[in-house]
Amino acid sequence: MRSPPYPTAVYIYRQRRLDFGPLSRDNQVVTASVRALERRIERIKQKLLALGDLRPGSLSEQYNVCGNPSCRCKADPPQKHGPYYQLGWTRKRRSTTRFIRKPDAATVKNQLRTYAELQSLVDQWIEAAVDICELKLAESRADARTSRRA
Repeated sequence: MRSPPYPTAVYIYRQRRLDFGPLSRDNQVVTASVRALERRIERIKQKLLALGDLRPGSLSEQYNVCGNPSCRCKADPPQKHGPYYQLGWTRKRRSTTRFIRKPDAATVKNQLRTYAELQSLVDQWIEAAVDICELKLAESRADARTSRRA
């Protein structure tokens, strides 16, 4: 059975949403969970440093039909010209496309995969950071409750 990608205290928090009781009873569990999440963020940072060339966008294969009536692309069944590779991406609200040469297509595909890996790692980092913040808030609320009772 596969364990959740986050510490048990975070799992308890996510299951119970606003009930911070089990988290606040044992501050060591919260502290250990925060440390585990911080170690996870450090591992993510190391993976980010190891990423190579990257680029956003998507690569599409296109097949075209020319205007020559006696060409193979007009036959039955048609044998269209191509593939031609077109890279498209949007950055700062501006869409851009570029044709990519066939020998460069493999390199561009790797760069696109690396960009997807970057996005995945950043998402994991954000998840871990939010979990740390939630645990710390739960801990501070629990401390405030216990100090009011004392």
